[in-house]
Amino acid sequence: GLSCSTTLKLTDAEKARLDPALQGLFEAGDTDSSRFDVSNRSDGSKEYGVIIRTANADEIRIAGVVVESVMGDVVTARVTLIELKKILALPSVRSIQNSAKNYPH
Repeated sequence: GLSCSTTLKLTDAEKARLDPALQGLFEAGDTDSSRFDVSNRSDGSKEYGVIIRTANADEIRIAGVVVESVMGDVVTARVTLIELKKILALPSVRSIQNSAKNYPH
């Protein structure tokens, strides 16, 4: 169905770099939060744990994202959907994956 509430539309190029679970957040909203490492910020917005592959971790920080760890070209961070959309637009970002707890560590 058509929905006016979703202003965060992904381009095909952005979808190509985003895993399906995270794409679903933009399309359907947070339908099944058990699939995500999700928590609430003090302002009530939801943030999701993600794994970002990037050539430039500093660019992620400059975008205003709280970076948790950097190992080579792999960055873990916690982002809102708006922040996720912002870093997806960065040229240095190759892919963003859901860091959900639903697989064994």
